[in-house]
Amino acid sequence: MSNYLPEDVIIEILLQLPAKSVLRFRCVCKTWWSMISSRHFVTRYLARSNQHRPSYLLFRHYDHKERFTLHPSDDLFPCSNPAIHPLPHLKGDEIQERRSFFEYPSNFTELHCPYKHKYTFPSYFNIIGSVNGLICLANNYTVDGAYHLWNPSINKLVLLPYPNIRKKTHGQYRFSLGFGYHAPTTDYKLVKFVYFDDFVPPVVEIYTLHTGVWRFVIGPDLQYIVGNTSVFVNGALHWLARTQEKSIFFQNLILSFDLGDEVFHEVLLPKILEESCPGKKLAIAALDGLLAIHGGQLEYYGDDGWVVKEYSVWVMKEYGVVESWTKLYTIDIGERFGERFIRVVGFKKNGDILVATRDSRGDLLLYEPISQRTWKIYIHGLSNSFYLDNYVESLELLDATDGV
Repeated sequence: MSNYLPEDVIIEILLQLPAKSVLRFRCVCKTWWSMISSRHFVTRYLARSNQHRPSYLLFRHYDHKERFTLHPSDDLFPCSNPAIHPLPHLKGDEIQERRSFFEYPSNFTELHCPYKHKYTFPSYFNIIGSVNGLICLANNYTVDGAYHLWNPSINKLVLLPYPNIRKKTHGQYRFSLGFGYHAPTTDYKLVKFVYFDDFVPPVVEIYTLHTGVWRFVIGPDLQYIVGNTSVFVNGALHWLARTQEKSIFFQNLILSFDLGDEVFHEVLLPKILEESCPGKKLAIAALDGLLAIHGGQLEYYGDDGWVVKEYSVWVMKEYGVVESWTKLYTIDIGERFGERFIRVVGFKKNGDILVATRDSRGDLLLYEPISQRTWKIYIHGLSNSFYLDNYVESLELLDATDGV
């Protein structure tokens, strides 16, 4: 490999380089190409990223076009807090008139997705999940929804094969998706729930990157109705679910899918959240690696209709132990945001919350639970396009090809 350095020393040097630099070194010789492309090296590079490289926040929003950016986990977006982002050269009115935060001082990196939507109307991906620097995207503007895996570190986009169940062959159905990683086999898995109606158990199929094919697995019982959003925690995918309605009251719970044994399990919620009724609005999330639930009860708010007045955030401090559910804090939505509140977009590593609000442009606010202060973030876009998740650099998909 080299007349001067042992192979293990060369590998150790390469493991410390940025992904794009490593890609260039594949061209040195056939031996280096083979070594860097090996699953062993890719796995070691990922382990080094998780342990030693700085972590980032992946943010997506749509303002005239779909934008993906990376932000240091401890420095998120230009906002109205002068201690974080002083903007001395712009007045408040001037800042509000600008349409994109890229015009303001901010330590970010813009990512350019190789796929470009071909529609004249506002269009953007549904982000199913992000794991180990690999982003799972769904293009919902095609008849059957095309699924992609994208690694921004090496700017590689792979189109996955269509699932077995498609609208073209099976007609209309309701579905939910989840994307995660099985560490023991270093394999990535995409799971799809399909409900043909509420009186038939869901059909579940799973795609694995190593095999490149979809296959059916045993689904959960009929009694569960699974939500649209999933999170990946502790080697399993999790969906907020509820039991079938037998009255106006039903049971909230979390349905998990272990990516190892590929079996579904129940995760119970705190008693105060378990029993639900019309108007209780809950969402599932991951907060600093812990399973989290956030939400509250809808209440009437003047002439502007129904909003969640008090919004609580809970985390499961010991995975699988129901008694470890802990309420971190409660936000007075009525006082802080009023009828403008739409949803929680995500959480920073320090616990600060990114909130989407309702107005003509779609605004973001940053809420600090400790100080209970709210700051404007100078980003505008379609509220449903806002997405926030953790991100690490990796070499995943290095030699992957389209599966269609």
